[in-house]
Amino acid sequence: MIEQRIVNANDERIADFVGLNDHQLRQKRERPDGDMAGFFIGEGVMVINRAVHAGHMLLTLVVSQKFDLSRFENLPEDLEVLRCDPEVLQAISGHPDLKDPIGLFLRPTTDNISAVIEHAEILLLTESVQNPTNMGMIMRNAAAFGVDAVCVDSSSCDPLYRRAVRVSMGQVFAVPHVRINTIPETITHLRELGFQTIALTPDRKADVLGTVLRRNTGPIALIVGSEGAGLSSETLNAVQEKALIPMRANVDSLNVATAAAVALYAVNEFRTSL
Repeated sequence: MIEQRIVNANDERIADFVGLNDHQLRQKRERPDGDMAGFFIGEGVMVINRAVHAGHMLLTLVVSQKFDLSRFENLPEDLEVLRCDPEVLQAISGHPDLKDPIGLFLRPTTDNISAVIEHAEILLLTESVQNPTNMGMIMRNAAAFGVDAVCVDSSSCDPLYRRAVRVSMGQVFAVPHVRINTIPETITHLRELGFQTIALTPDRKADVLGTVLRRNTGPIALIVGSEGAGLSSETLNAVQEKALIPMRANVDSLNVATAAAVALYAVNEFRTSL
């Protein structure tokens, strides 16, 4: 391990970390055409430990001057540790102190959909889920309820974006995820493979989720939509089933991550009862 003290916010060694509190800038830098496209950032001891345990390559660790490295497990021998002065931390996070360490990881090669669904029984697909907090909660829910893979469409945010990783509490590393082009074309592919495609919708004309699940005993692809508009009409027209989570009459919808959690719980309960 190589430990270095950073005293100047213009030091090129911390260039990858500067402005972490500017979410628009960070998402721009981490896009496929951005200068940070080949990396992702994890924050906090638990998240970093889980990422390392999952086999992700930790390249650089940013900590405060007095941070105790013994809180980590199995840090790489060639890791670069940057111990930063308060003014440097201010440039990185917007605060002169740093409660949680920040790790820079090499972004893994993205799997294609065929690689992750070969033996899958439960898939979760997201369409236009653009809020990193919601994406992190979705990944955490997916891990909790045994989803085999999460398929994220081109208009959804990155599951490895820093905020999403943090909210998932590192569970994003426990569930494979793949980037797909559009949901409708993926639905066509999944139907050919024998998946039952089920769209969650607040439409009161849809069948209740429990009823839909009783009709489908094969592998399931559950599809959730954007925080505002929900699923597109193209996706709703492409699926085999539309499912409603029953709620009291004065509530018309749930947060997308909450809806996914409820639906995945129902899927698990139904499958255990078979």
